[in-house]
Amino acid sequence: MSVKRKSSLSPSVVSDITRGPYYILRRVLLGVCFIQVIITGFLAVCIFNSAFSSVKGIKNLPRPEPKPHSTDEVKRGHGKKIIDFDIGENQAAIVLTQKEIKPRPIINVKWDDAAAQDGPAESVALPVVEMWGKAAVGTYLWHHILEGQEALDELIPGATVGELKMPAFVLRYRSGPGIVPETVSHDVSHLVLVINGRSEEKVKDAKVWLEDLLTWETAPVTVLVMLGNEKCENEWVDRYLSPKGPVVSVLVTYDDPRVDLGVFHQWPLGVATYRQFPMIEEDQIAPESPRKYACNLRATLYPNSSRVDLHKFLKTDAFASNNCFISVRENWLPNETPDSMQDYVQSLLQSDLTLCPVGKNAETYRVYEALSAGSTPVIEDISTKGNCDNNAWRLLKKHGPPVIWIKAWEQLPKILSKERRYSKQYKALRRLRVSQWYEWFKLKMRDKFISIITSSLLRPA
Repeated sequence: MSVKRKSSLSPSVVSDITRGPYYILRRVLLGVCFIQVIITGFLAVCIFNSAFSSVKGIKNLPRPEPKPHSTDEVKRGHGKKIIDFDIGENQAAIVLTQKEIKPRPIINVKWDDAAAQDGPAESVALPVVEMWGKAAVGTYLWHHILEGQEALDELIPGATVGELKMPAFVLRYRSGPGIVPETVSHDVSHLVLVINGRSEEKVKDAKVWLEDLLTWETAPVTVLVMLGNEKCENEWVDRYLSPKGPVVSVLVTYDDPRVDLGVFHQWPLGVATYRQFPMIEEDQIAPESPRKYACNLRATLYPNSSRVDLHKFLKTDAFASNNCFISVRENWLPNETPDSMQDYVQSLLQSDLTLCPVGKNAETYRVYEALSAGSTPVIEDISTKGNCDNNAWRLLKKHGPPVIWIKAWEQLPKILSKERRYSKQYKALRRLRVSQWYEWFKLKMRDKFISIITSSLLRPA
């Protein structure tokens, strides 16, 4: 008789055999999960270090060194640096613009006829284009776009004068209350006249200048830079257009429907230099530094306007009321005190967003002021009453600005909700992008101005 031998296996071995496949699978999955956790943590650390290093090194990024012609020129701001950094869809155009301007810089010169005669024999005398500034938009052009300087005019009391040497001409800028038809020289062949056409009273003052030009024995070929009417009612200027008058080109603010890039050219409204809005320097923007406010609103509340609804929302929303700078008034004031202007500038420099409701026209100074401070404008993109083109902000949209467009302020809660989720690194890079875009935009407007002057005033007869 054969005896069957029983296997002697310990209870633990029997248990492992019974659960074998499931036990192994579970251990494998746990191992995979552990590896994934390690990889994810490693990648997170790498991304954080990379982002932190990028923001921390903003000021250390390679910058094209300017070649100033004098120490004084650098002190006056002509050595301004533009950072070569990704700022969005116009990066290629910006880099190209920077390269283009190098061989043809704007040079600050001190005009001296005697010194000019003693200069090198091979130098070519450039034609002089006079620019007479009788509106604040001329100050924006001269100081903010061309970055020119001016000093007291020794020949005309109550006037200032400055000069810039362009590639094809010398631009001589005069402004101040002393510049009137009776004090300016008639020995002028090429003229840029800056006028204010916003109201009937201002139009009367502008006509005094244009009517005086018609009385000259030989009127200068003239380009108008005009602060246009907010409803685009600018037909009065037609009487002075060539061939009936001396005006060959008009650079006009707001979305005038007659802008055709032939005679009429659209020009930016710019910052409110008539309120003494300053030029904000690069070190004031400090893109890497967090800002105190999520948004700001400083505005006059016109009755039955969208500004009233916007103000109500900001005061009642829990996040906006605690994180946005809000300052409103019932009546419009033409001027600011030094203290109120300083407060306004600081509110821009301390805000990530600047809320820009429409006024009498869709285009407002506030947008350009926010851009200059590295604060992203939130623009109410609607047309206003009048004869302006229904497509508001044509000039700005053409250049792809880093702004937020909205059709109604009901969209603001979603925008503020996103702001709360954005990282400090993202906001820092956005501030850099906004300020760089604005510098590029001013370069484009400078080139546009020079091109119009060259083609309109200096073209061969």
